[in-house]
Amino acid sequence: MSMIVLLAIDALEFTLVEKFGCKNLMQSNYGKTDISEFSQPRTMVLWSSFMTGENKEEEVLALGDKDMWNLCIPHENTFFSKFENPKVIDLPGYNYNSQVHARSRELLAAFFNSSDSKEKTSIRNEYNQDAFAHHRAIKEEFTEALNGDFDFVLGYFSAIDVIGHLNFGNMMIMKMLYNDMDEIAGSIEHPFMVLSDHGMEAVGIFGDHSNYGFWSCGESMNISPYPRITYINNYLV
Repeated sequence: MSMIVLLAIDALEFTLVEKFGCKNLMQSNYGKTDISEFSQPRTMVLWSSFMTGENKEEEVLALGDKDMWNLCIPHENTFFSKFENPKVIDLPGYNYNSQVHARSRELLAAFFNSSDSKEKTSIRNEYNQDAFAHHRAIKEEFTEALNGDFDFVLGYFSAIDVIGHLNFGNMMIMKMLYNDMDEIAGSIEHPFMVLSDHGMEAVGIFGDHSNYGFWSCGESMNISPYPRITYINNYLV
């Protein structure tokens, strides 16, 4: 059975992929995605819109900041249903680990609500450790899936987004993450696409979502230079 792979990387920033020379992430064709149809580049909004091929911003935002993270779009309403045996790992709006990601948001809020420097350092350390631990777990599951009997595998990696929010100004940490994702991309022996929901821009030493994403593919996929994220799934089925 032939396999198509999607490496879904939250907040993968176009300029850093180029800056760090991530050739495996770039593949032979790469560029920015068009997310201009959305009023704000929210993770849950963008991945939900990607998997359904429809702009889900109004529907997702109507749930509120708390309830939107519990959204689980039915399999039959996604393009995954067009595959016979798909494997989707930890994708927001579909099947992601709500406890792990909720903890990240709690620690992020605690960091910005604290005015004590020692407490902030402690929170940042725990925040980073949790993100790296989850990253390693997803990496292991993704690697196993690539050797499985699936016709489609999507691995969602959140570490660049999570770590970037508190550490975007630390280029040593960011380069380490980008190099690791580049190695993961280099290990894929099937046709694959790289996709981010949005990029990341500096806000002081921190990072916030940018108004474009990243895509790349090999020569076997013919993608327009600036594709809409709501149309990307059409290149995969």
